[in-house]
Amino acid sequence: MKNKNIIFFSVDRLGDYIIRSNVIKKISDNFDHKEIVCSEKNFKLVNSQSFFNNVYFFNSNKKFLEKLKFLKKFFLKKYDSIIVFDGKNISNILLFIIKANFKFTFIYKNKGVLNYIYRSFLIFILDIFKINYEILHSRHLIENGNIDNYPRKYKKLNIFFNNIDSHTYYLENTNINIYDNFSNKFIIIHLDEKLKDIKNINNNFESSIRNFQKSIGKKVFLTSFNNNFDYYINLNFIKIDFKNLENKIMNDSKILIIENMPLNYFQNLIKNSYLNISCHSGFFVHTSLSLNKKTIDVINKSDEIWLDTWIDDNKNYRKVYKSNMKERIEINNILDSINDEIK
Repeated sequence: MKNKNIIFFSVDRLGDYIIRSNVIKKISDNFDHKEIVCSEKNFKLVNSQSFFNNVYFFNSNKKFLEKLKFLKKFFLKKYDSIIVFDGKNISNILLFIIKANFKFTFIYKNKGVLNYIYRSFLIFILDIFKINYEILHSRHLIENGNIDNYPRKYKKLNIFFNNIDSHTYYLENTNINIYDNFSNKFIIIHLDEKLKDIKNINNNFESSIRNFQKSIGKKVFLTSFNNNFDYYINLNFIKIDFKNLENKIMNDSKILIIENMPLNYFQNLIKNSYLNISCHSGFFVHTSLSLNKKTIDVINKSDEIWLDTWIDDNKNYRKVYKSNMKERIEINNILDSINDEIK
């Protein structure tokens, strides 16, 4: 017999939700009624997952008013279980004032005396109230040798919910299939602020993309949202806002920039790609991996230990460096390295 109801707290980013999405879905299967509190950054995606009965939107741009609203909304409300994934103060406060038979939270361990005092006090209170918890290391601690892996830590909840399996991702298929007829004919390169530090990208990006496209022999679709960086503005490829995108344009173009694509259409585009490339855009990388697509992450060598914290073992995931410990790497050399990975 299933338990009656559960509420999750995931008031953080898109990538954070996606790397715990399968754990949330598996736990939800044990309950009749499932609720979740999320942020403006992941609300659209979370709200598209049909297994949730209620999705609450916490606007982190109005923290004070939102905290008051949520304290009032959930004061002494009853659930069978509550699980806090995000480590936010408001989520942990609600953890205490909500009535539930089972409570669990993730504590983020940070460096510093004040953080140590706060964490010790929180653990003391959690132990008094017999609330279960797991500790996650912060970026600073991870980069100083305290290696961690968030997806594997989330899966430790299988101690309490034994239907949790080894998978990391769960995303429902969208009702969009418009790009299915382009399956495996194109590569996506997602463009955002993380490309701006690549060496000579302002001057050589366009020519490098043209050479890359000729070498791989597939269409290259460049995707972006509200991008005002010089490297992007300087590109002379056709730029199409999603609202004006037609299959004929996609069919006729070897290289095309698609702007401001909604998440559900973007998911379908990613699903049908041959390969997906980005400088670790969280939603893009994790959505690509969730759809079992070949995924190349272009990263700084100095960020590798931290970014590995978010990726469980995955045969489709590859890394290419945009800088090593000594210097930045030229954009054409980066694309050559990607080409080598493809071959």
